Amino acid sequence: MKIKQIGGEFALIGKIRKNTRLYSKDAIVGIGDDAAVLKYDKKNFLLFTTDMLVENDHFSLKYSTPCQIGMKAMEQNVSDIAAMGGLPKHAVVSLALPNDIDVGFVDNLYKGINEKCKRYKISVVGGNITHSKEIVINVSMLGLAEKKYLALRSKAKIGDLIFCSGDVGKSAAGLELLRNGMKGGSVKPHLEPKSRLELARKLVKTGVNSMIDVSDGVASEVRHICSESKVGALIYADRLPISKTTADDSKKLKKNALDFALYGGEDFELVFTASKNKLKQLKKMDVSAIGEIVGKKNGVKLVKDNKKLSLGSGFDHFKRLRV
Repeated sequence: MKIKQIGGEFALIGKIRKNTRLYSKDAIVGIGDDAAVLKYDKKNFLLFTTDMLVENDHFSLKYSTPCQIGMKAMEQNVSDIAAMGGLPKHAVVSLALPNDIDVGFVDNLYKGINEKCKRYKISVVGGNITHSKEIVINVSMLGLAEKKYLALRSKAKIGDLIFCSGDVGKSAAGLELLRNGMKGGSVKPHLEPKSRLELARKLVKTGVNSMIDVSDGVASEVRHICSESKVGALIYADRLPISKTTADDSKKLKKNALDFALYGGEDFELVFTASKNKLKQLKKMDVSAIGEIVGKKNGVKLVKDNKKLSLGSGFDHFKRLRV
């Protein structure tokens, strides 16, 4: 049976998770969140995440410079640590490279990696290099999260409001512009995405119940929270934060900006839930209330034009490619 026949990427992860056991009491959270959570000391948990970039899937040398690829490789891992309420500390970087690649590519790749390491105070402490037909960059990252600030996907509560930081859909719109040889303000956010680490830290100190980063589109992330928390959700289409730039670029492309926001991904914004009594504090931050958590029996729905519609799933590596 093919992967796409069992339901794609997330069905495969579910299958792997079902057959995987945690053999150490030090493992608090394993498969199923933005990062693993491990025992560390009385005050902190250790966070452990990994993410890879594959040429002609996550990036194309037609669009991205080596420096931009290096920056993105670090930002997407920092985003995972941020979504757990933590701070990144250490990373190992593994590269699979074609035999004929120029050393200058690696120099410039690490220029981007080192730029982000300097910004976030991350130490690259090792890695591995091998050869392959296409370029693959894999980063594994360790971080720390104070126990009182740890954010999980599994703690959403019925009655919570659902929030989204910043604006979404920009990365997907930027990619479509590049594919069509067009220019627009959404191109840079696609090529040089930024995590919301500083905001995430403010959010966990204010108090959130669950959180996830926007890797695969808002629809996918809301579904992950609902699945782990065993709840349902209502997302209001007219409340999704879509910038004028993204809206304008979508019109150029004759595409729907809402689809980019829901199903595009790689914005690395934050989707989180919090109790209604936090609304006044959260209104002062760069976040928008986009929905509410409801009982599981209600499902996960998109409210558009006063109609409740089934909310689709987000990006899936085994159903379509990004680049």
